[in-house]
Amino acid sequence: MNKKLLVFLSGIFLSGLFVCSYSCQDETYEFKQAQVGGDPHNPALPVEITGFIPDSGRIRERVLISGSNFGTDASQVEVVFNDGVADRKANVINVNGTTIYCLVPKQSSGSNQIKVSVAGGSAATASKTFGYTARETVSWFAGAGNANGNYGATSANAALDGPLASATFFKPQGIVALGGGQVMTFGFHQGAAARTRFISEPDNQVITLQYAYMGKPAVNEDKTIVYNTYVNPMHTVYRYQKANGWAAENIGAIVVPSEVTLDHQIRTLVMQDKAHDPNQEWLYFCHREQIFGRYNVNTGVTQEISTGITGLPTANFGGYMVYDRFKDCFYVSYHASYSIYKITKTGANWGDGVQAVLYAGDPLAARVVDGALADARFFRPMGMCMDDEGNLYICEDNSQDWGQNNVANQGDVIRKISGIDGYVSTVAGMLGVEGPPPRVKGEPLRSVLLDPSDISYDGEGNFYIAEWWESQICKYSVE
Repeated sequence: MNKKLLVFLSGIFLSGLFVCSYSCQDETYEFKQAQVGGDPHNPALPVEITGFIPDSGRIRERVLISGSNFGTDASQVEVVFNDGVADRKANVINVNGTTIYCLVPKQSSGSNQIKVSVAGGSAATASKTFGYTARETVSWFAGAGNANGNYGATSANAALDGPLASATFFKPQGIVALGGGQVMTFGFHQGAAARTRFISEPDNQVITLQYAYMGKPAVNEDKTIVYNTYVNPMHTVYRYQKANGWAAENIGAIVVPSEVTLDHQIRTLVMQDKAHDPNQEWLYFCHREQIFGRYNVNTGVTQEISTGITGLPTANFGGYMVYDRFKDCFYVSYHASYSIYKITKTGANWGDGVQAVLYAGDPLAARVVDGALADARFFRPMGMCMDDEGNLYICEDNSQDWGQNNVANQGDVIRKISGIDGYVSTVAGMLGVEGPPPRVKGEPLRSVLLDPSDISYDGEGNFYIAEWWESQICKYSVE
């Protein structure tokens, strides 16, 4: 425990502001409001912050803010930590005139400003920043991996249902996290891979919902409805609703008039948030033939928004796509081009047309290099997701079965593009390190991932990772 914090707490205890009981055994605290409070808030005077301790910590860290004119009603006090993306509200436990006791909210690692406002008045900002360090870990979530043997694509062992520890997975191409320890995976290629699976940690079960040839799904903001489509035409669209036990329901088909070839066309469906699509009715896709369009789940109408998009590569597979609600744009990853592309609208609305530019990576350089956005490089970028702080996470696959990359042992990691400054970093996995189960988990950069193909964020601090080859589902947790 921080010695400065203990001294500060002792002073508060002696002044009668708080009663603090401390247990050296479990390092827990109990704070109680004293009978005698401080002065009430005076709206005619400004709120001032003179300091706070400690000056750094993690989620739920106990912070004491000193100053003036805080009042005595904790329900009227708002403390926020700003990480450069958004204000994160702290849980205010107690207040007494010149001191606020609160708990640090989840935020981005780095420097964060502390702001205090009372009764909706003007906020006061602390003169120094709070250093936040995220707590990160990688853990196994589901799947026996290839411990059962190198079973083939059509083997009965390739996709076994059952308890999380004994169930098996084969080449999952898409994953969606639904919250509460529930996940769905999708796949294509050989028969054993072309399955829709439902994973429930509370029920300790993996079950097959459907046999279908699908990629990465879309999910509504409430995580109660999932949508997916066949990778190849006919692009039948299926809906899976929580209210119906996630059973597959055929609701129509995406019709792409400009479509020419027949294979690997639409790898991802994406639904925007409610702020940008209030009715949650549009499913966006980026077709492998430089076509960008959307499908309306209510009317069944497909709209080709743009065709022959300059700036997008001609791919041999449709790219993984994700929507950035903070910047109102889409990102598409192309593993054969070692790059990520940014798609923006050309008019006032997304139906008016789009344009694309290279966002990260270099089509001529297949390797993993961290650094500033312009200098960073990607080896084989696959599935992506956004967190609730505007950061973009990307899977770097290491499979060589298509022979597009000439540089071996460059993947098996998760990359992050910061929503604050665009810096690219490796956050989980060991570059090019694979191996049979049990694979090392724990500290993210010492954990072993096997060909991560897709990643999804559950809104609760957890990222679920689908490993490509006869493998496992892993969980990368950040708080």
